[in-house]
Amino acid sequence: MPPSFRNPFLRGFRGLSYERVVQISSADNCPPCYRPLHPAQIQLPNEAINFQPCLFDDNCAVITDGRSVPRFVRMRCPGAGLGSSVIYQTIGHHLGCPMHLGDLPSEEAARTLIELLSFSTGHYSRSWEISSAHLPTTEFEYLQERAWHPSPTGFFECFELSSHAVGCKLYSTSWSMEAEGHCGCSASEVSTRMRDDDVPPVLYSCCCWQVTPTPAC
Repeated sequence: MPPSFRNPFLRGFRGLSYERVVQISSADNCPPCYRPLHPAQIQLPNEAINFQPCLFDDNCAVITDGRSVPRFVRMRCPGAGLGSSVIYQTIGHHLGCPMHLGDLPSEEAARTLIELLSFSTGHYSRSWEISSAHLPTTEFEYLQERAWHPSPTGFFECFELSSHAVGCKLYSTSWSMEAEGHCGCSASEVSTRMRDDDVPPVLYSCCCWQVTPTPAC
């Protein structure tokens, strides 16, 4: 398999967000559609939206029950339907593409889901698996040699895995762009030490993908 140089340490979805939308059922029995509220009505509570008539186009919905809707808005929103419910759709990005992850009944539920998916409660991936798909052949053979003949090193050690892959365990994490106090090592310190230990450049570049914005004391 040819090596892939996409960052193998990215975990889960990126750019998680949610959007409040109205589920609209139209009179012509088409499948429900989903639209955000018009900016002028963004502050409407859910109870003022559920089961209320609305106008909509490809971009937004306007609730009409008991409200004066300007003529230019009516011209812009030719579709008519019923706002059957308010939902919070959650979006994440994977490999640069947006993906719809689910619909939640409340803003609190959407925020909780994002917190769970974002791994924001700690630091992860300080031990990970590197397969031959992640590295050029020569560098992967270097890791295998380190796993077969362990030797002391400053920042990582290698070990064999049953899946014919190599595991790497990092030391002195978390690494940060700049070391602060005794909380960890800076990226420049890590790179310098690995160069001194004759670690191939591709490997210490991979390790520096693990740099965190701020150290966790």
